[in-house]
Amino acid sequence: MKILVTGGSGFIGQFLIKKLLSKGYKVSCLDQNTNSIKNKNLKFFKSSILNEKKLNFASKGVDTIIHLAALMGVQNTDKNSVDCLDINILGTKKILEAAKKNKIKNIIFTSSSEIYGDQNHFPIYEDFETRNKSVYAISKNAGEAYIKGYAKKYKINFNIIRFFNVYGPGQKNNFVISKFINNASTNQTLKIYGNGNQIRSFCHVSDATDGLIEVLENGRRNCVYNLGNNTEPITIYNLAKLVSSVYKKKIKIRRVPYSQSDRAEDREIQKRIPSIKKIITDTNYYPEINLKEGILSLINDKRLVNDKSFIQKIGIGTLQFGQNYGVANQTGKLSTKDIKLIKKLAIKNDIKIVDTANVYGDSEKRLGQIDFSKFKLVSKLPGLAPKSKRYEWVLSSLKSTLKKLNVKKIYGLHVHSTKFLLDKRGHSIYKGLLKAKKLGLIKKIGVSVYTAEELKKIISKFNIDLVLLPFNIFDQRLVKSNLLKELKDKNIEIHSRTTFLQGLILMNINELPKKFQKYKKYFKNWEQLCKKYKKSKYEISLKYALSNKYIDRVIVGVDNFKHFKKLINSAGYINIPKKSVDASNDIDLINPAKW
Repeated sequence: MKILVTGGSGFIGQFLIKKLLSKGYKVSCLDQNTNSIKNKNLKFFKSSILNEKKLNFASKGVDTIIHLAALMGVQNTDKNSVDCLDINILGTKKILEAAKKNKIKNIIFTSSSEIYGDQNHFPIYEDFETRNKSVYAISKNAGEAYIKGYAKKYKINFNIIRFFNVYGPGQKNNFVISKFINNASTNQTLKIYGNGNQIRSFCHVSDATDGLIEVLENGRRNCVYNLGNNTEPITIYNLAKLVSSVYKKKIKIRRVPYSQSDRAEDREIQKRIPSIKKIITDTNYYPEINLKEGILSLINDKRLVNDKSFIQKIGIGTLQFGQNYGVANQTGKLSTKDIKLIKKLAIKNDIKIVDTANVYGDSEKRLGQIDFSKFKLVSKLPGLAPKSKRYEWVLSSLKSTLKKLNVKKIYGLHVHSTKFLLDKRGHSIYKGLLKAKKLGLIKKIGVSVYTAEELKKIISKFNIDLVLLPFNIFDQRLVKSNLLKELKDKNIEIHSRTTFLQGLILMNINELPKKFQKYKKYFKNWEQLCKKYKKSKYEISLKYALSNKYIDRVIVGVDNFKHFKKLINSAGYINIPKKSVDASNDIDLINPAKW
């Protein structure tokens, strides 16, 4: 069977398509936004449902249309009422016209529990009177009417699915569960609008998409089905308490009057509990994920679409901009085209930090030529300091860097080798850094360290603003030292490096160079861990670094533009025990200088 999914790049759509493909269906996706799923049985059509030409083309040879595309959300649709009516009503009409033209006999239309409005009896059954309280509810009701009318006139089979409060990974953070989790993760107050006594029944997106497929395969045609989870009705206030309890830390919960929010009290539905008896009776559907379990899974894999916190923790390492680098790098020095594309995508994703150095070949010069002035640029003093006139050397080196970068100031400047700070002439270097900061040439004085011992000495002798340190799933020395908390207490910004250990920890055991063969035990443990979490070495390595709560930026070297896109798509949270793969005792393995 061939299925067309409209809105297939959205929150529910992506989950649905993955499951359809896993069951052997051939799928076409029509959406204005690009879909990240790669599969030989998936065709993607980038288009609005209002584009009749593209819609007709995508509908050819299709057996069933699952119509998810819509402008969503009560607040959003109230603000954009004309667009809502165009997309949700006129768009649905165009879907039906395409089905008629291409002789498609099955349509599944996804509606919403919003159409029920406030009811007096619970649970809510499919035959209850609809009571529109918003533009969004009106648009969905009109869509249902169109579906039923076309079905009757043109002999098209239909199913209408009324979703009740679906949540899960990938959902935008303007929905209550994703918003609570996003705020709790950053110790922000959980805001509740009104008294918090509104009752909802939440359904995990995995269950919701299972139910949709059950209707596709086993549902009675020309039926309306409620789809949700009716087992755990909960007030919004108790939901906030549940999220707080799962985090096992005290998180403030505050009630906010409607008058101080963007929500309209008269649009608020007070109680929403579905009856799902009909779908359970007709199909094999039954919700399996309880609310606490679902919230835990979200916390352990926070990939909220609008929560860019993990992506924004990425800092661009530019060593490959200026020279070949890395044991696993097969593409060499980056092209100008790739650097420009990286810059564009970094701006789009609000990535701020770009880390460079005058010893990175012509990296600084290329950054200046392409104009990275809008970024927070961090550079480093040369590795070799003169024996005398270090004060002047700091300022002259910095001026050379500024000239190459084509900027008047930079965000941070690291001392690349701490031994020069720690010897008897180190105070002269520090005075030069203080002068540079006073002149407004740098915002933060930084230091690049390798061991806990040298870091302790540095912070005891100097007021440092920024630290660059090694951290990856093999090298956990500085994390285990508990120094990171001390740095945060001193308000010192922390950047980490060696996320992939120059690409070494991404290599397969049989690809390891001879000098690393004696460390096979770590790589075997590493591969077992990846199998356990069902994620790639790359994804776990990146997520592991990004998930450390003390690290502000994870500096990652970029081999090419394709690699950078992969970097962004792999960003997120993962909860892995610290001792899972720890090679910290084998300095010859974790220190590239020893290679």
